[in-house]
Parts: sequence; C-alpha cells; structure tokens
Amino acid sequence: METHDNALIKEINNSTMTLVINGAEQQINYQLSDLQKLMERQNVTNITYENKIYNISHINEANFGIVTSNKVFNSILTKELISLLKEHKKVESFLNGLSPEDKDDWEGKRQQLKEAQGILEETFVWVIGWQLRRLFSIGNDKDKKMETKIDEYINHCFSTYRIALQLANYLFVSKLWDEKNRNRDIDTNKPPLKNFFCSNRSLKLVELRRLFQALLEIYRDNQLPFPIEEEYLGDVNEFIQPDSKFNVACSELEKLEDMNMGNEAYGLGHCHTAEISLTAMLAKFNFFSRYQLVTLKKIEYESARNSPARYIKDMNILEKKEAKNLLRYLKYDNTPTQTYSVFFRNKNRSVNLFPFLLDYNALTNEFDSQLYLYECTEEESGLRYFSLQSENEEVISYSATSTESMEVKSEEQKNEVQRNIRLDLVVKQFEEAMNTILGTTFSFKPKGSDLYVDNLSNL
Repeated sequence: METHDNALIKEINNSTMTLVINGAEQQINYQLSDLQKLMERQNVTNITYENKIYNISHINEANFGIVTSNKVFNSILTKELISLLKEHKKVESFLNGLSPEDKDDWEGKRQQLKEAQGILEETFVWVIGWQLRRLFSIGNDKDKKMETKIDEYINHCFSTYRIALQLANYLFVSKLWDEKNRNRDIDTNKPPLKNFFCSNRSLKLVELRRLFQALLEIYRDNQLPFPIEEEYLGDVNEFIQPDSKFNVACSELEKLEDMNMGNEAYGLGHCHTAEISLTAMLAKFNFFSRYQLVTLKKIEYESARNSPARYIKDMNILEKKEAKNLLRYLKYDNTPTQTYSVFFRNKNRSVNLFPFLLDYNALTNEFDSQLYLYECTEEESGLRYFSLQSENEEVISYSATSTESMEVKSEEQKNEVQRNIRLDLVVKQFEEAMNTILGTTFSFKPKGSDLYVDNLSNL
C-alpha cells in the first residue's frame, strides 16, 4: 500500500472536516472515529492543522477539541481555572472587564490570556503560583523549537502535579502528627505513610497520589478535622474513587510520565493531554487559591522591667508577583510559636509544615527565601529535599552538633554552630514525626560516625 506522510485538515465546521491527502480532497464527519478510520485507510500517520503537526495515535477524545482549534498551550488550563475562581475579586474584575465580543473566547486573545495568567499566578498559594508562572512562560515562548517546547511543557506539567500533591500531603501529614500526639489509638499503620517516611528514593507520582488518598481515608475513618476547610476541599470521595474525573486525570499524567521513562518521544497531542489532565487535577485542588505561605524567620523575646513581656516575630509573606515575591512583616504579640517554620494559612486556619516544607534561608539566617520540599530520606543520616528555586536536590545531614553552653571565638563560629543546630532540628523533627505516626523508635545517626557504620552493616 502506498504510504503518505501527512494529511492536511483544510477546513472544519460544526459537522464536517475537509482533508487533503496526496492532493485529493476528502470530506468526513467531524468525529475522531471517522478521522482515525480515514487515516488508517490511507495509511497516513501524521496530520497537520493550523501549522500544528500531530501523530494520529496521540489524539484522543479528550484532546480532539484542542487539536481542531487554534489553541496550542495554556489556554484550556487558564480558562478553566479562571472560571473556577470567578468569586475572587481580581478574577471577577477581569471577567467583568471583557468586551462583549471577547467573553466567549478571550483565551484565544494574547493580551487577555496573559492578563488572566498573571491573576492565576497571584491567586494560587506561592509554590503553585510559581509553577504556573513557569508553565505559562514555556507556553508563551515564541522562539523555542516546537520539539523542545513540547518536552519542556509536558515535564513541567509533571513538576506542577508533583508539587501540588506534595504540598497537599505535607498539610495532611503535619496535622496528622498533631492528632496522633493527642490520640495514639489512631490507626496510621499504612504502607503509603511508611513509604513517605522511609523511602530512600523520590516517590513516583502515583505513589504520591496513593499517599494523599490514604491520608484522606485516615481522616475520614477517624473523623478528624481536615487541615483545609471542608467548603474548599469539596467532596473527599472524588479524590478516592478510582473512576472520578480527578483520578482519571491523574492516571493520564502518570501514564505520560511512564512514557518518558521509556524514552518514547512526546508529541503535541501528548501536550494537550497533559494540560487537560493537569487542569482537571488543579480544579479539585483550587483550595490552594485560599491560602498563603508565611515563613517565621525569627522570634525575639522582649521583657522590660515593670512591663509585660512580648514576642517580636519577623516573617516573610511569600507572594506570587515577581516584583513582590518577598514581603517582610514584623508582628508584636504575647504568644510564642515555632521559629523557622513555614505556615500554610489564611485568616481561619494555620498549619505548620515544618520539617516537610522548609525555608532553608530562614535556617541559615539569609534575608531572602528559598523553599525546600521533602523528597525522601538519605540513608540513615539525613533528608533529601528539592529546592524550588534552583530545581536541584539538596541533602540536609544530621551532624549531632552539641547544644551545650560553649565559648565561641568569632561571629563566624557562632553562626556556623547555630546553623548546624537548626539543620539538626530539621532532621530530629522529622524523626519525631515519623516515630509518632509510624509507632517506630528510629534514630538518625551522624554520617561517618561509628553508630552510622554499625547500623548500615546490620541492614
């Protein structure tokens, strides 16, 4: 059979498609199944529309609508999330300001699309807003080669999905730690939780999702209060039911990631699938638009003669705007709280995510902020984190630095000792959370110590 490299879609209307194959026009119904049958009969693999080239095997019912439109990157994600967040003041103002002729397809207009993307970056909690900003930047880049753009875009969809799941898991694990301290009878002996605390490798996307589901079941079965207001969390069953829109979308992303591991090249159809799936996932995680992240860098205790004592809290409020991604704030009150922590908060709730989400620069006494997301343990001597800003993996090792009173000979020595003590605190807090939730008696060992070597030899 003669093979043709490419079919060209010449025209599309509501009911039919006109294609040109080997110089001949053919009209079919505007249905994916009819297109697939025609391509198979003509022995054609690739199809072109609006200067976009697709492999027919990468087109499915979910992405067919984007394939046969003038939309390429970001438009579906942006429009869907803006629609979901229409009660937010900035979103409401944006939608009300659209001209009548733009209201139905504003996402196809470059200026309106960029304005809406900026609103989403500001509205979602900073770590998610940061990921969206990167995703939009890749999609809007006109200079990149299409092959490079496709690969970067899909991989950043994976990264956004991973970080959204990680942040949700940190929230539920952190609150569960507090609940388990109050009630040791809560059954937390679940394999996904053991995997979270004990794995020496970064968890796969599907493992992060299973952890989230296991945590939800623990909260539901023990009637524990969720760390997120239920009105924002929505129907918990939709996160757990395998055939829900949320889980189907997550599965699509996980399948795409497995493809990448098999070194199969991505196509533009895969890009649309990734964007549609990420949109469905973030639509259920839109509660991230109701909170902000706050780093408590330092607390000073101030006590003057014949005056009530007070605390001076030095905080960084993490924002989405590049021009204002660090807002310094001083608060005076008479209540103690945990230093160096990152709080996920709004006016009603506050969850301390330490030691799973860190502001590393708060621990090392730097002015700006650098967020670390917990990935896995590093043998028995420390923890591995992912730096959001540098996108590198970093290890915090346990050094067992003495906290006894000591003489220091210089400011540099003092700062070094304090830094090591704070980093040890990260590891020991993780150890405490793990032992409380799993019911273990594990203890991290300083790397290179005799205890560490002896422990490894017994594995």
